[in-house]
This record gives sequence, structure tokens and C-alpha cells, in this order.
Amino acid sequence: MFNTRHYLKIGFCVFLCCSQHSKAQNLSFTDAYNKMYQNNNTLKAVNKQSETQQYVTKSINGLRYPSLNAYAMGVVFDKKIDLSFNDARNNLAGFLNLPDASVLGDWKVQVGKKEMGFAGLNATWPIFTGGKINAAVSASKIESEIIDKTIESTENHLISELATRYFQVKLADEAYIVRKQVLDAMKHHLYNASKLEENGIIAPAERLVADVAVSEANREFLAAEKNIKLARTALANTLDIDQISDDLSTPFIKTADLNTLEYYKESAITNYPELQKILLQKELAEEGIKAKKANYYPDIAIFGQTVLLHNDPVAFGILDSSRERPWVVGVGLTYNIFGGMKNKNELKAAKSTRETIDFLEAKAQRDVKTLIENLYFEIEKSQEEIKNLKVQEEFATELLRVRNKAFAEGLATSTDVVDAETNLSVIKLLILNTEYVYIISLANLLEYSGQSKEFLKYTN
Repeated sequence: MFNTRHYLKIGFCVFLCCSQHSKAQNLSFTDAYNKMYQNNNTLKAVNKQSETQQYVTKSINGLRYPSLNAYAMGVVFDKKIDLSFNDARNNLAGFLNLPDASVLGDWKVQVGKKEMGFAGLNATWPIFTGGKINAAVSASKIESEIIDKTIESTENHLISELATRYFQVKLADEAYIVRKQVLDAMKHHLYNASKLEENGIIAPAERLVADVAVSEANREFLAAEKNIKLARTALANTLDIDQISDDLSTPFIKTADLNTLEYYKESAITNYPELQKILLQKELAEEGIKAKKANYYPDIAIFGQTVLLHNDPVAFGILDSSRERPWVVGVGLTYNIFGGMKNKNELKAAKSTRETIDFLEAKAQRDVKTLIENLYFEIEKSQEEIKNLKVQEEFATELLRVRNKAFAEGLATSTDVVDAETNLSVIKLLILNTEYVYIISLANLLEYSGQSKEFLKYTN
């Protein structure tokens, strides 16, 4: 027997369940976008590439400045370094008819110590390279712009991916509700059929039809549950979080004010990041041609070197005093006279690369325009389909009501009711799927026309 304490415990448990349920938060599309922007590792990776390129550009700018290096070296020889003129001494002794050449002394001259150590500075400063440095600096800046476009392209693509996965969850949730309604309706129909069978109004086969319908509806319902889990897992992957338990609060976008098709085509040419990257690749190829042409000019550089510390290792007044600080400055020139036609062929290759990009640009622009046209027509087609399906839904709803009433009066078969219920659920699911296609087409249209951020406005 239940007493007051038991009822209090049950009430407390119910309260906790309700409390837990009420804690489930809503996740709007804007909230999901903000989470994705903060957490997505793909976005973090491309942003890190931008940081890397900034340092690369700064390092290439350093080519314009002189290079100053410190150096030091210590060596130990197995003997002192000297020059021997004793052969000349012996020849001279023979010429003078001296019996012993050693009387002329030892004609060895020490030129260096056994141990040598010295340190100093050297510097070089290129003052003319034919444009190689300018081309390298310009190319580095263009590379930075390409990475900026890559970041923009990644952000736009992630918005489309987020739209796909966010509304995939919404589609799964709505489909689950439809499947649940069908299952409940089939169970109710089975109950009615069983009662009619007990009263001998319908044959057992009619009840079996309802039985099979319940089984089929239950199978679809269980599949819908799994679809929700799969869709939420995919969305969590885009947001780079472990799981999503929030309720998605942004509804399907029913209508969107579109501009003309030509507007989106022109917008793609000027705003789509991937097309902008091709234009930058052309500029990069131009800099490559300039760099190859620079190989036909000499490189001129100023250089200088000094020894600041040494142990008097060399004689002849060069480094024979610790107070000596010898230095040298000068101008150097290098010019490649013959390199096996290397420069000529590299220049041709650079020009060929630029021409290749011209062809790729024309092909890419045509492909993007075609894609935008397809997406635009897909949006229009979805709008028309939704409008027509709404009419069919109204008819299917009325047909189901009529057949349920007829079945209760013995004027319709169980198959008629099951068919009507199935037909209505199919139309409802078609409407949901078309609304989903409409949203995804809109997100992709805005992405390829370089206006993905506009999609956020449609979801607010």
C-alpha cells in the first residue's frame, strides 16, 4: 500500500524529471554559428596559415636589408706553418762552392702559429638583383591575399555545411513527429479493427492488415529515432563539440526574397572567394615571370668583413699583433653567362603557367555560373512543389478522415484506412524534405555568389 511518504517520493522524482527537461536549452542557428566559429578546427587551421604567411612575408621583406654575421674559428695544426727556402739555399751554396750549405743558416720562415683563433664580423647588402627581391616581396603579399580568400572561402563553406547539418536535425525531428503520429494512428486503427472483429463486423484478415500496418509504422518510427542521433552527431562534428542535447529553435525558412538570377551570377564573379583566388594566382604568375626575367641581370652586392679578435696567428704584418683590426669592404658582381638555357626555359615555363591559369579562370567562371543557375532553379522548383504538396496534404487529410469514418461504419476496408494514413504521411514527409532542399539550395546559392553571411539574416 502506498502511504504519504511514497507519494512524496514519486512527486519529487517527477519534479526532478521535469526540472531536467526544463534545463534543455534552445540552440538557434546563430548560436550554432557562433559555436562553430569559436570551436571549428578547420577554421582554426586556416587562420593559423594566415599567421604563418605573415611571418613569411616579414622574412622576405628582410631581403631588402643588409645581412650582418658574426663568425669565429679556432684550429690547431700538428706543426707550425712555415715556408722553406732551403732548396734555394743549397743551390746557392753549390754555386758558391761552399762545402756546407748550413753555414748560410736555416732558410725557413714562419707564417703562422700552430694554434690559430680569430673572430669578427662580415656583412653583405644586395643593391641590385634585377628585380628578384621586388618580385619575391610582391609574391609573398599575393600569397597572403590568397590565404585571406581561403579563410573567407572556408567560412562560407562552413556556413553551408552548418545549414545542411542544422536543418538535417530539424528534418529528422519533424520526421520523427510524423512517424510517431502514424504509429499512434495505426495503433488506434488496430484497436478499432480488433473491436470490430470481436463483434463479427469485419473478417480476421482486416484486423491482420491493421496488425501489419502497426508493425511497419513501428519500424519506420525506430528508424526515425536513429536518424535523429545520426543527424545530431554530424552537427556536433561541425561544431567540434562532443554532443548536442539542445533543442534546435530556428524553424525552416519558408520564403526568402531573392534577387534576379543575373544578380547572383555577377556577384559570383566579383565575390566568390575561389574565383578571386584564381585572379590572385594570375598575379602570382606575373610575379613569377618578373623573377625569371631578373635572372638575365647581374646581382650586385656590397660586402665587408673585419677581424675583431685573434691570437696573432699570421705573420707578415697581417695578423701578427693583437692590436691589429684588419677589415675589407668592396662591391661584388655575379652574372651567369651560360647555364644550359636554364633561364630561357624557366621563363617559358612561367609564361605557360600564366596562360594555363587564363584557361582555368574561364572554365571556373562558366562552371560557377552554371551551378548558380541550377541552384536558383532548384529554389524556384522547391517553392512550387511545396505549394502543390500543401494542396495534396489537405486532400489526403480529408480522405483519411472520411475513410476512418467509413471503416467504423463498415463501409471501408482496413486496407483503405492504412493506405490513406500512409499517403498522408508520405505527403507530409515530402513537404519536409522539399523545405529542407529549399534551405540547402539557398545556402549554396549564397555561398557560390560570395554572400554566405546573408544566410544568417534569413535565420533571424
